[in-house]
Amino acid sequence: MFETETEQMTEQRRSRLLMILGGVGALGLAIVIVFLSRGTRTTPVPAAGSAALPGGTQVRLENAVRAGSPEFDGYKAKVTLEDFDKIGASNAMGMTQLALKARLTNRGDRTLTGIEIALRAMSYSEEGKALALNYGHPVPNKQSQLKPGESMPITVKVDLPSTISEADVSDIVPEITGLRFQ
Repeated sequence: MFETETEQMTEQRRSRLLMILGGVGALGLAIVIVFLSRGTRTTPVPAAGSAALPGGTQVRLENAVRAGSPEFDGYKAKVTLEDFDKIGASNAMGMTQLALKARLTNRGDRTLTGIEIALRAMSYSEEGKALALNYGHPVPNKQSQLKPGESMPITVKVDLPSTISEADVSDIVPEITGLRFQ
């Protein structure tokens, strides 16, 4: 009779020890996951000279030449966006996501290793006013480079906050805002 109680007590101690070790392990794993996820986030950089707009992360392409640079201004016309297809869809949170599907073509003579496209949702009521902005990087995110004469299908998206409906948007306007050459 006493031996049975001792075995039960030993079994209870083992169970408690395993539960405590499992809890400590789960807590340690959660701390590691939080630590690693904080280290991989990129900080959004709003466009120079403009207030931050809703619409996405607004991360700019690193080491890109931009408007005002002779290299960018001379080559921008050789990178074209064609065959626009504009799509709007609502999600369960009451927000609307607008997407632009197009064909991106490098008509120049240099290989591109980075292309930044700004997508702006323009106001219906105030002409020229952007309601939301997001940057897409089809090169290098979808494809590592775009050689001379090559084309690729792209999709760039912009999220509207719940305070703005699709009816408030007159158009979504893409613009090539950054290039990186090989």
